[in-house]
Amino acid sequence: MTAKFFRSVSLLVLLVWTTSVPAQQDQKSVGYGFVSPNTSENLKLEQAIKGMSSRDAIALRDKAINMSCVVRIRIRAFRALGSWSDGAEHSVMVRFLSDEPTLRYVLSRMGRDAQQKYVIYFHPQPGGSADLYTLRPRAGPRNLVALTTTLERAGIPFRTLVPLNGTTNIYIIDMDRDLRPKILGAARRLRARVTQEPGNAKLFGDDEREKAKTVFEQHIKTYETRNPNLAPTCDAQKRKKQ
Repeated sequence: MTAKFFRSVSLLVLLVWTTSVPAQQDQKSVGYGFVSPNTSENLKLEQAIKGMSSRDAIALRDKAINMSCVVRIRIRAFRALGSWSDGAEHSVMVRFLSDEPTLRYVLSRMGRDAQQKYVIYFHPQPGGSADLYTLRPRAGPRNLVALTTTLERAGIPFRTLVPLNGTTNIYIIDMDRDLRPKILGAARRLRARVTQEPGNAKLFGDDEREKAKTVFEQHIKTYETRNPNLAPTCDAQKRKKQ
């Protein structure tokens, strides 16, 4: 994924203001991560939408779910569409209860294996420097192109759309805390429910894929050193039993 896409991430989920779960680096709360399997440049919106059902997207989603056995936490993974003012890419959103180091570890493994430049996560924490906004349009399922156009016209430069449970969810990581008026404007246009949550957001990697791989491997090594004897992935365990 590109740094440009991740500067502020958006995703559709609901309209209700929420309070965050107390969380420190070593405490658990439901965190979100975003990784794309895409390594092509300058995808068009229609290509990115088609890519949501591609073999590489399905493989990355399965990889995330199979990490559940490694970290001993149920990881949920969803197909997603990331778009910005002049581009788009298919993506995967993960969501699971964890501490921040574990969230970063899972994303590092996904980013490394998908040969990504950047990945991003949001981990709830009172007093955090970023906000996660979630919107869910009341109208239910919506055309992804039409939704993207509405969000663009509302002035939201970066957004991720997640088809889920009969609707399209939009989660927005506002890293600079300057998108709230535009987000509320978009919510009104979409007749969407909205939630806001403070926390820590981190975009990490590098513009060069090989350097990004090094960054991801450093995070992986740090976590595995502190947590020795991690279990294999779920699919590896199944193969061993066969």
